[in-house]
Amino acid sequence: MTRILKNIPLDQSATGAQTGTICEPSVATSGKRILMAGNWFSSRSTDGGANWSFIDPYSELPATGAGVCCDQIVHYSKAWRLWIWLLQFRKSSSGNIVRVAVSSTGAPGSWTWWDTAPTDVESDWRNTWFDYPDLMETDGKLLLSFNLYGVTNDRWQRAVVLRFSMRELKARGALAREAWSTDEAGSLRFARGPGDTAFFASQSNIAPALIIYEWPDASAAVTENTVAVTDWSDGPYRSNGPGDTPWLDRLDDRITGGWRAKGVLGFAWSAAADAAHPQPFIRVVRIDETTRKLIDEPDLWNKTCAWAYPATMPNRRGDIGITAFCGGGDQHPTHAVGWLDPRKKTWQMVTATRSTHPPRRGVWGDYLDIQPDPSRKTYWVASGYTLQGGNNRSNVVPSVVVFKP
Repeated sequence: MTRILKNIPLDQSATGAQTGTICEPSVATSGKRILMAGNWFSSRSTDGGANWSFIDPYSELPATGAGVCCDQIVHYSKAWRLWIWLLQFRKSSSGNIVRVAVSSTGAPGSWTWWDTAPTDVESDWRNTWFDYPDLMETDGKLLLSFNLYGVTNDRWQRAVVLRFSMRELKARGALAREAWSTDEAGSLRFARGPGDTAFFASQSNIAPALIIYEWPDASAAVTENTVAVTDWSDGPYRSNGPGDTPWLDRLDDRITGGWRAKGVLGFAWSAAADAAHPQPFIRVVRIDETTRKLIDEPDLWNKTCAWAYPATMPNRRGDIGITAFCGGGDQHPTHAVGWLDPRKKTWQMVTATRSTHPPRRGVWGDYLDIQPDPSRKTYWVASGYTLQGGNNRSNVVPSVVVFKP
């Protein structure tokens, strides 16, 4: 059973009417204070979501480069009492930058920031740009991951992980940067959870397997292991909703969910229908952190509707929560949340909000966010969004959902 405690929609005044069906909402909370950001908007509440104040990502911090666009991730570090805001900037003919901003309160006008361009990491990364970010915190580090593309042809070149000291971020002074990259795997995803080591993964290009990377806080070296998993199909993705309307035309099989808890690493991604799954579904694998052996594969699937775009995270007790979308058949894109029952090895899902309309161009995504509630041990705080009353950008309604097992 999954119980939703709060389902908080953000109206157009909260988002500045700067929403879209590629929403990619991220959420962070310290309790009553909540920060939410998606493509083109950000918003803040100081009373648990009862009221929201729009924060324009284009003007809250000084403009530089080609301007903000579009990916953003927000995070609250309970251990360091620090709000973190990652903003990706638009590519120009020479590249782009990413900005890391921190604040003790999350309030407008309180942010300190640092910018990084690809050439700041490696001088020969000219005419390249960062995209598709992810973020995680370990005991002492903040890690960011990106894909690196060429600006002229948008061709993928490598995956990059940047690492910063949480102590230095808290001090808001000089900030040292560590970097690691690979041209053998892309679209990395962190296994988020407590600890002094960052684990992240990508899918192998050679065999049905995951490449698991490990970067301890105390080490400059990244190690890797390959874990074989059951094969899956990476397309085509189709599960049209009422009126034969599509919503999966942008979907792919990049990993979008990862967690670490109780000695287990887990990763989740969207897979196309196959002989055992009549609809697109969410592939899930659990791996023993110590032995790097596959434990099991508790996939999330349904006979009549598709599941897609998962994000996962342990709560403070170590239960694994998930936020995702389902749709197809008699459903337009529907936001749902749930958790993995370790006894049944199945996901206990509940609908949060159903869209009233399909997306105009048949596209949705690309990712969601989920965090442990910092004040309640068994709760999660997740992001979602739906279309309400039409299929224009103005009908996109982001939401913050608080739930528990």
